[in-house]
Amino acid sequence: MVALRLEDDAIDFMAERLAEAEGGLPGAFRQEALWEPVVFVPDFVDPITLPGLDQGGVANQEGANAEFTSYLHFLKQRNSKLQSLILDDPFARAQDMDYAGPPPDELITIEGKLAYLYDLSELTPDLIWQYRAIAVSYLKLIYVSEMTVEEIHQLCDEEPEDLPQRLARGIRHIAVNAYDDESWLMVRHEDR
Repeated sequence: MVALRLEDDAIDFMAERLAEAEGGLPGAFRQEALWEPVVFVPDFVDPITLPGLDQGGVANQEGANAEFTSYLHFLKQRNSKLQSLILDDPFARAQDMDYAGPPPDELITIEGKLAYLYDLSELTPDLIWQYRAIAVSYLKLIYVSEMTVEEIHQLCDEEPEDLPQRLARGIRHIAVNAYDDESWLMVRHEDR
């Protein structure tokens, strides 16, 4: 697997997916603040298939998850300010979940929508698999933030009216599932 840069069509794809999620944290991002799209595909992929981010048969989840994880650890080495991951389940609500006990510590809600919060150092391909398994939504969004897990928990507990905007200010990378959920498209985010 390799990480490949794409053209502007990938930014449009990301903006469409964020708009699909209808509000919450995805609604806090402006298309003009997204740049440098990267996808994770096999090194032998046909370049003609790359622009079709909706089509399947381009990559495989296991390899893409491993490459994506490796790339995020590389980014953390380059930017030590990157602290946490928010794994968004944009169509799931707290009342939709049936817990045998209390909700997991990683669970946060942003405007009533479910997300899972982890320290970036905990990221493994298995964590991505687990997220895929528990996500209700076909649309999967991952945010890499400069805020710590504790800062995000505190902000979510306070629930300010501008919670999505405040969280978005600290997010430096956004990933969305692509190629029929076989891989990830990731973009940089700068909007302070």
